[in-house]
Amino acid sequence: MADDRVSLLPAGVVLGEVARLLDRIEPDRSGLAPQARLEWVAAARRVAGRVEALACLLLAEADAVGASLTARGTPMSSWLGLEHPLSKREAAGALIRARELGQHPVVAHAAARGTLGIGQARAISQVLGQLAVHLGPEQCDRAEAVLLGLAATMDADRLGRAAGRVLETVDPQRANELNECRLQQQAETAHRQRRLRFFGDAGSVRFDGSLPRVDAEAWMALLDAHAESQRRAVVEARDPVAEPATPEQRRADALIGMIGHHHLTKQAPTSGGDRPRILVRLDYHRLVGQAAAAGLISLDEPLSAGDLRRLCCDAGLVPAVLGTASEVLDVGREHRLVTPAIRTALTLRDGGCAFPTCRTRPAVCEAHHIRPWWDGGPTALTNLVMLCHHHHSLIEPAKHSTRDQWEVRLAADGHPEFLPPARQDPQRRPQRQPPPHNGPEQSTQTRPPPAA
Repeated sequence: MADDRVSLLPAGVVLGEVARLLDRIEPDRSGLAPQARLEWVAAARRVAGRVEALACLLLAEADAVGASLTARGTPMSSWLGLEHPLSKREAAGALIRARELGQHPVVAHAAARGTLGIGQARAISQVLGQLAVHLGPEQCDRAEAVLLGLAATMDADRLGRAAGRVLETVDPQRANELNECRLQQQAETAHRQRRLRFFGDAGSVRFDGSLPRVDAEAWMALLDAHAESQRRAVVEARDPVAEPATPEQRRADALIGMIGHHHLTKQAPTSGGDRPRILVRLDYHRLVGQAAAAGLISLDEPLSAGDLRRLCCDAGLVPAVLGTASEVLDVGREHRLVTPAIRTALTLRDGGCAFPTCRTRPAVCEAHHIRPWWDGGPTALTNLVMLCHHHHSLIEPAKHSTRDQWEVRLAADGHPEFLPPARQDPQRRPQRQPPPHNGPEQSTQTRPPPAA
């Protein structure tokens, strides 16, 4: 009897065919009927979800066998950032999501086949991860089957909250006890995963993070109290010219007000300083006289003259003119650790981790000796580069080692450049951070200016 099944093809062959078909799409859709537009949107979203699930599976499988280290000498998250237009945060997030979904291949394959949405698949994987410590292997399989059944009528958000319902089905006698344990575990996990991250974005700073539920509720209650107080003040003032603010804007204003009050009352720890401190690339006298075209070095973002003048009224200024008598930038072999002067110079030159695609802030970076201290390398700006902890371990050479790894050197212009392993690029072509965008009047000088 003939096999009526469709012959299966390797994933790489299918993806190649999909890419070729996408290149043949007719761009003119001006005459398309409304119903056809909706059908095409739905079809495109289904295909996108299936491809995203397949991408997660392939990434998880490649990560499990160490493919990037074996083939390119580079950890998977760094390889993603170098090979694709992904930031360090995006690459790390993609890898975490892939690992999470890869632990549940039945769910992942269902999403790749299109019988499950990618959001539903992630929600099911997260719930199964929560329950794994409380259930045996057979119960975990039953829990997976229950969740797959619930997916027919539940969206991703509801599936993510279905752990209690699953426990009542899989182990009804211990459901209450297991639920209590699960909630305690969630609280402990939330505490371990607490974080707060900042990202520069065209004149603004975006941030995201995670707080334990109780602490987050307390913070939101405090913000809402400040926001409501500001709303009432505006209403009572009855200013007809005042632009109405949205609830989100009032909450942002409340946070800004809380920060300002914190600085005004000098509640910040002395180790962090009570008031803003700004590093600028400009001549100190030009800053004091004009306060024009200066930038915050930590974000490599231009700063308007108005904002800078406002900060100068209430800030501790650090004039960082490289090479002056008061700034000792080379301590030779006398000291191994970097001095504050050299740290300031490194911050001005590298602006954070200098590894390509990485934008870790200077405050959490380390000063790396290009020629190791133990090999006679001096503690000087010409022998140092700023690296985050992750990329420092990737660059740091071991004694008596000839392994194929990333290397760093200073280019002719005095800025760091990185040589990839031969496994990644046989020609080992240098890579570096793209230059920061400094406004048309902002200086990018890195060499010491002539003495006045």
